[in-house]
Amino acid sequence: MDNIVGRLKSLIPSDQFQLIIGSLMGDARLECRSKSIRAKHTARLRIHQSDKQKDYVFWKYQILKSLVIRGPRFTKVWHDKKRNKNHYSWYFHTISSETLGLFHRFFYRNGIKIVPIELLKELNPLGLAIWYMDDGSNNGGSITLNTHCFSEQEQIVIQDLLKNKFGVVATIVKDRNKLKI
Repeated sequence: MDNIVGRLKSLIPSDQFQLIIGSLMGDARLECRSKSIRAKHTARLRIHQSDKQKDYVFWKYQILKSLVIRGPRFTKVWHDKKRNKNHYSWYFHTISSETLGLFHRFFYRNGIKIVPIELLKELNPLGLAIWYMDDGSNNGGSITLNTHCFSEQEQIVIQDLLKNKFGVVATIVKDRNKLKI
């Protein structure tokens, strides 16, 4: 797998590589476009954030625009009947590519997002900041990474990486019936 990671790093600029890893550890998703035996394994990256994070979506678009045909779009997500309020968001997606298909192979097993240890080892401060901006929150004296979708073992891997690579001491806590950091 290390040779595939090296190949991925050589295929795209470092800032795009970090944005993709950080975003996928957070809110982004890869949409698999083809994984048949005869066709190449391709995927596209979908970035989707609330209207409050419009500037963040446009910042991501600037980094990824060489992979995007159509810029960010505004959409109504849902209507809150209790408050009689519409909720809006911004989104864009990249073109489908074999390179993103390689990322898909790392990040998904049987259609479920996982922690790709080989790629996580490549995370740098930019990737970590993007992950936090996607899925983190400031709780006053501490921060939270909403890692609910990952298994307990994956959370331990993340905890170890944060300590060993970034000097961040993280605690895994229970949040209802799931875990988060």
